[in-house]
Amino acid sequence: MTETGAETGAGAGAETETGAGAETETGAGAETETGAAGAAGAAGVPPRGRWRPAAGGWVLLACVVVTFANFAVWSWATPLFAAPDEPTQVARAAAVVRGELVGATVGSDRNAFTSVTVPAVFAHDGPLVTCFQFRPDVPASCEPQVPTSTRAVPVETYVGRYPPLYYLIVGLPSLVEPNARGIYLMRLMSALLDAVLVSLALFAVVRWSAKPLLLVAVMAAASPMAWFLGGVVNPSGFEIAAAICLWTTGAILVLEHAAAPPPGLVALVAGSLCVFLLARPLSPLWCAIAVAVLAATAGWRRVRALFANRSVLWTIPPVAACGAVAMGWIVEEHSLDLTPSTAPVPHPETFTRLVPAIVAHTPLWLEEMVGVFGWLDTFSPVLTYALWGAVVGAFVVFVWVRAVRGASEAREAVAVGLLVLAVVVLPVAIVYSQVHRLGIVWQGRDIMPLAVGVPIAAVAVAGGDRALRRWNGRVTLWAGAAACTALGAAGVAAFFEALRRYAVGVDGPIDFLSGTWHPPVGSAAALAAAFVSVAVLALGVCFGIARARSSNSGVPPGSLAPRAPSRTQRVG
Repeated sequence: MTETGAETGAGAGAETETGAGAETETGAGAETETGAAGAAGAAGVPPRGRWRPAAGGWVLLACVVVTFANFAVWSWATPLFAAPDEPTQVARAAAVVRGELVGATVGSDRNAFTSVTVPAVFAHDGPLVTCFQFRPDVPASCEPQVPTSTRAVPVETYVGRYPPLYYLIVGLPSLVEPNARGIYLMRLMSALLDAVLVSLALFAVVRWSAKPLLLVAVMAAASPMAWFLGGVVNPSGFEIAAAICLWTTGAILVLEHAAAPPPGLVALVAGSLCVFLLARPLSPLWCAIAVAVLAATAGWRRVRALFANRSVLWTIPPVAACGAVAMGWIVEEHSLDLTPSTAPVPHPETFTRLVPAIVAHTPLWLEEMVGVFGWLDTFSPVLTYALWGAVVGAFVVFVWVRAVRGASEAREAVAVGLLVLAVVVLPVAIVYSQVHRLGIVWQGRDIMPLAVGVPIAAVAVAGGDRALRRWNGRVTLWAGAAACTALGAAGVAAFFEALRRYAVGVDGPIDFLSGTWHPPVGSAAALAAAFVSVAVLALGVCFGIARARSSNSGVPPGSLAPRAPSRTQRVG
């Protein structure tokens, strides 16, 4: 975009604007760059003056430690098998690492159930939690002890046809610890796997983006539900973490580095796309939609420039291979065949009766995307939903407010708006397509791989907006700090309520530290660890925004664009 007095940008270059708001790009869609900043971007090396303090291995390690702590506190604070489908997920993981990728067919190959043989300690289909399952007023202290037998026994699992990648990794601890401790280790392995994916998203922002507010967007995408699912044995957490990584790295690539993609960033996008494709049966659909939305926000010129780059072209064969493997597994193993729901369906099953009944579940699905714990029987406090909704809503509103400025902004607003619409409409359409056969089978976590893209895409298109550049940098810092504080408070409140539910039940006293159930590390220690881990994450995000402000002190106040080095300054 060209404007009188062109602004100088980074990475792919500065956008120039004309009074008419027309967008002009040089070459194959590249945005113009100046001086050594252009050479640095072309080499994939961030120019000096950017807000990345030696963004190397130690930054990634710090991100992994902090995000792992946020996942792990949920691993310890949730009773064994007290998460959605965890008994059958544990059996599936234990079977896969022992060589049973699918198991024996039960009935027909269109039946979701398969039979596998695993040590008895992992062979539970729900009896251990029935005393408090779907009964949020009952503490988890009624749960019996996990059996200690390692005798191989058959067990049926309704996720036996799911893609095996997640289970191959998470099930490894069951080989060395066939006991209750092994189940906790499986949870921690899942937490570590998801922590690496979320950390790569944070690292990509620090290393390659000129929009530090993307750190806040990643924090908003990682709702309490994402931390909870990532801390237990369930591939939904894995899928959501891979989606966060893809949305973040993909947005940085197409919006900031289309002209000269850094090979490291390209590799991260391709890697996260491959992992995402192989996560769950619906993952290829979510991947296709994510790629389409990112392409729509970037525009045809940027997309064409990307595919003219050799490093991007080299990633196409492995990504295509992963997509082919994912689709082949889904078709061959009938991964989309599900068990029927017990939820009531209105009769007669006509369109005018079914659609309103399905739409009526939408508020519950939205709540589940923020945080509904246990066997989806424990809701977060109202404060959690209000704060999370306010932060994400503010991101989306800002994108739409700036849509009146020109064609580019309008295109970006439409792309984000269509993504929001897809998050609401697609579950209704998918449920309706199978309601006659399965009933109403859907949960909020199923659409979260798309939902996490809403705050990330919104900040990615608006995070470098000219209005933000005109603000004083301190205003941007305080806005980011306020968002981090709100998200942190919402996360701690959700954790507090989930832990209280297991200790004394939802109708029990606020002071649950003397309750009848405690996590292995103790209730007080778990609560303190959750507070510290959330606080450190929020402070880390604020620190990143503050470093951006101080590193960009040479550009207009509040600018999120990096300062281009002088011609005599060494780039590297």
